[in-house]
Amino acid sequence: MLRARGTAQLLRAIPNPTAQLETDNLAPTYKVTAVQQFGWLLRNPAERAAGRAGVDRARADSTRILAETDRDVRLSFYSAVAADRELALALEHSLLADSLAMMATRRAAAGDISDLERDQVKLEASRATLAAAQSRESALVARAELARAVAWDRDQLPIAAGALDDGLADGALIELRRLASEARPGTIPTVRAAIADSTAAAARLRSAQIARIPFPGLLVGREWGGIAGGGSNAIIGAAMPIPLWNFGGPAVRQARGTAQEQAALVAEARLTATAQLVAARSRLDERAQRARVARDSLLPEARRIRAGAVRLYESGRTSLLPVLDALRAERDVARVALAEQLAFQAAQADLNVLIGRTP
Repeated sequence: MLRARGTAQLLRAIPNPTAQLETDNLAPTYKVTAVQQFGWLLRNPAERAAGRAGVDRARADSTRILAETDRDVRLSFYSAVAADRELALALEHSLLADSLAMMATRRAAAGDISDLERDQVKLEASRATLAAAQSRESALVARAELARAVAWDRDQLPIAAGALDDGLADGALIELRRLASEARPGTIPTVRAAIADSTAAAARLRSAQIARIPFPGLLVGREWGGIAGGGSNAIIGAAMPIPLWNFGGPAVRQARGTAQEQAALVAEARLTATAQLVAARSRLDERAQRARVARDSLLPEARRIRAGAVRLYESGRTSLLPVLDALRAERDVARVALAEQLAFQAAQADLNVLIGRTP
């Protein structure tokens, strides 16, 4: 409200007149004068400080934009890696389900199992084929998004060749945790940008306060064509602003309101950055732990159970239900493992954006 009131008063303010002191010999017919103001000399340090703060703001914005671009590329890349990996798992399950369907057909013909059980296996094979088709679509979409993220200009879509668990190794994870623990709110690009805005606003306030001081300007000119003849006369004098209608108060109030607002935004940015750092550290640790558990424990166990169930079914020592349960459990666990590893990659990318890091 202080800034808005100052702006309103500034728009209503009547400009101050300028007084000129001249010396001449005869009344001239023609006169040319120029006035060079020097009040800017007083305001120059504050204006320069505001300019430097603007550069600091631009630097913070550039750091943030580069980190955000890196995050977009990383997430697109690892999303494509995850989609390709999910497609490979879906194709593997589809082949396995087809093999089970062929086996069930032979066993049904031999009278070992009922036609109902055979049809259930065929249904599972059809579902696996449908899941593979869905995964193929997701993989193509992920590759298209990766092409956009890296400005791919070829007709053939790019293939993301990489490991989804990058960064989960002990050494890499220790380095990430060190970066997260050493980051401070004052180094966050958003906080640096807010500080730069506050510094610039404070400098503009000083400039507005200094501008209220009347400071003379130099007046020079020449006049000619007087009554006495065609001679000319040099003019030298001073031009002094007269604070007659206003004293620059509205401009100062406007600048003071902006400075107060920007100072408050710095405090808010620090609080937000502190909360974001805590959240980023928590997400990094928790997602790394879940990704490791899913990769090293859940997925191998699900594969082992599925392989054992298939072997027992092949030997006729178990019914169809445990096999179907094992297949579906492995598929669900595989998706969870991929999702947790992708979430860990997102946590890395978000941390880099927060601290302004572009690996």
